Amino acid sequence: MRARRLTLQIMMMCFVGAFAASAAHAGWLSTLGKVATEAGEAGAHAGKAGKLGAGLLALEDAAALVAKLPSLPNRAALAAHVSPEGHWTFVNKQGESFTAANASEMGRLNAALLPDHPGDSKLAVYLSQDSAFKDAQALKALPADADLHIVAGRDSYPLVRASETTGLLKAQIRPNLTVALTSPESFAEAVYLLNRPLNKSNVRMLAMEPGGPKQLASVPAFDKTDKTTLVDRIDPPRLVEALGKVRGQTVLVTGRVEGDALHTVPSGLVSDVLSISKLRAAAEAADVNLVVLQSASTRQPGGRNWLWQKVEVAGLKDALKQPNYADFFDTLGSNHSPLSVTAAQDSYGRTLLQAVPRDVRGGGLTDLYGPWAGEVSDELKGNIAIHSVTAFVRDRDREQELDARFIPGVPSWIQILAICHLILGLVAHQVSWRWWGKIWPDEERGEYGSAVGYHSARTVRFLAFVFVFLPVAGGLSFMWYMLLSLWDALHAPARWTRAIRVWFSARKTA
Repeated sequence: MRARRLTLQIMMMCFVGAFAASAAHAGWLSTLGKVATEAGEAGAHAGKAGKLGAGLLALEDAAALVAKLPSLPNRAALAAHVSPEGHWTFVNKQGESFTAANASEMGRLNAALLPDHPGDSKLAVYLSQDSAFKDAQALKALPADADLHIVAGRDSYPLVRASETTGLLKAQIRPNLTVALTSPESFAEAVYLLNRPLNKSNVRMLAMEPGGPKQLASVPAFDKTDKTTLVDRIDPPRLVEALGKVRGQTVLVTGRVEGDALHTVPSGLVSDVLSISKLRAAAEAADVNLVVLQSASTRQPGGRNWLWQKVEVAGLKDALKQPNYADFFDTLGSNHSPLSVTAAQDSYGRTLLQAVPRDVRGGGLTDLYGPWAGEVSDELKGNIAIHSVTAFVRDRDREQELDARFIPGVPSWIQILAICHLILGLVAHQVSWRWWGKIWPDEERGEYGSAVGYHSARTVRFLAFVFVFLPVAGGLSFMWYMLLSLWDALHAPARWTRAIRVWFSARKTA
């Protein structure tokens, strides 16, 4: 019996070690650790917010970022937060704070927090996220020559003015990419989605070809030379149905947008016009990220131009080589005009990202047909010049839930619950293994003609115990194990008293 128990413990230890190694290699444990760390930080932040208030907590985050900045001789940095009353609180790299309630006190800022910096040194102010969304009047109280930055988590971004008339600020995410500060929620959503990795193996560039293929392959094809994704051809009327074949992937389509109509062929016939709303609904049903590259023409990629060169979306090949979506948009902007991105809630679990030329004043997405840099050259070559980009993508909550999954297709909360049950069942293996023995009794050696068959059956039984029984009943077995342990602890004094009494009785008899 002891040998069997020892064998079981060794098998469990080997299993846990192998599982941890394989899971760590797959990156799942690191993902789970990241989720746990973020949850712990969120809990700590919530606790601090209750004691300090949300405003002081935001200032604390900005101050922590400023403290980590490198010291430069002609540049000074301060963290800043404005109270609801309009009072600005500043913190320097040493953690010293100063509050200015009016212009006179604002004039003493340098003397109070930056006494060692010369008067001509450049000042950089790192605003808490809430402060960056205050009205223009509150921001005017800051030093006029200061460079403004917005703090977003552990990162910060320079702020630029969209226009002098509106006073709307934009965060400079990349040299050719900004995000408009319309609301804290939309800004946080846009920054998160833009910083997500670009999985090039799941990006599909489609070309509408009347009479072309009726379905899409479930996996993309790649060019053997430069390893780039090849263009997939599809019959336009079958696109809505075909999106179900590429579940979870990112699909890029291009054409001329007029309201809800996406024109992809030059015929102009109603039958050749795609409804963007229907494409959005199909993309949502298939959990597809749909990206519409808007052009002034209906030309499609993958064909041949008048120079007998392959028709391409200008700058797209280089953009698809980038590590994340921010660099993707930045590369597109570098080939045309710098882009400005806004994010808005599209539907449950979906976000609408709109990227338009940064220097365009007014007008909707469908009216943005002004010339970009290099557009004329692209058109002469027969390539596709993109005016703007509209992306209907999974939102932050949905992406985080997908990242937390170990097994595709199974919700993360079920997987985490199963892992917790498995671990608890292993801790209480004395109970769970005994229960499992009643469901699937141990094999008898005499029932098998060879040792290989006997040990194979035992292995299958053990794997079923770990992967089937424990994820379901591990938690219950742990609770029963704890009750037995509690019962044992409560009766321990009686056992000790009885043992001592027996010992004294033995001594007297001796």
